[in-house]
Amino acid sequence: MKSLKFSFSFVLLAVLCGGGTASRVAAKPPAEPVQIPAAYAGLPRLTGKALVELQTSKGPIVIAVDGDRSPINAGNFVDLVQKGVYTNTPVNRSEKGYLMQVSDPQGGNDGGYKDPSTGKIRRIPIEIIPEGQAQPVYGKTLKAAGIPETTFPVMRHLPGAVGLAHTEKDPNSGSTQFYITYGNNEMVNPRGNFLDGRYSVFGYVVDGLTNAEKLRVGDKILSAKVLLGGEKLQPPVTK
Repeated sequence: MKSLKFSFSFVLLAVLCGGGTASRVAAKPPAEPVQIPAAYAGLPRLTGKALVELQTSKGPIVIAVDGDRSPINAGNFVDLVQKGVYTNTPVNRSEKGYLMQVSDPQGGNDGGYKDPSTGKIRRIPIEIIPEGQAQPVYGKTLKAAGIPETTFPVMRHLPGAVGLAHTEKDPNSGSTQFYITYGNNEMVNPRGNFLDGRYSVFGYVVDGLTNAEKLRVGDKILSAKVLLGGEKLQPPVTK
């Protein structure tokens, strides 16, 4: 077990330094910290990077979660992991050569995490930083925000990207469902990927991507835990 823990620490170090197989995760935080709109102050946020391990029915998957560029989406994910929300959560979508997706905790498509403080499903906004900008676009796809389709998001849907799922009509309907891509869906889109600019990427798989590719509908996330960086999770700002 000691060597396993060492390897996890090494992976996070590689992520932070931009080296090795984890180089797809940018090495340095943005020059200007992300400013979270007041409307989203009641959501947890991650200030920095964290490492999460998923134990699945096809083997472990390790994810580097990037709170520097996606603090709300990353914070939501780490918070849900710490709460044990993903224990025995089934896979509800699997497309060979493209992606897999995890269902909501009830095993369906319409639920999410019910916040006990409000009694309502916690909804997470779309959060995408366009290249050349320091701040994310919140609440809108890049197209809806008037960003040219030749502009890529900073966090792209490269193989191993981890993103928050939402309904087609409402980019602010995300909650617990997430997906992992392992191939491009190069439909007609100047950005080169159907998902870029339309969904938020909040991290990348740094180990176990082949295990993610093996997951099929009915397989499960058996458990999830934060290996490193959990102290960077900040609670919601309350009035």
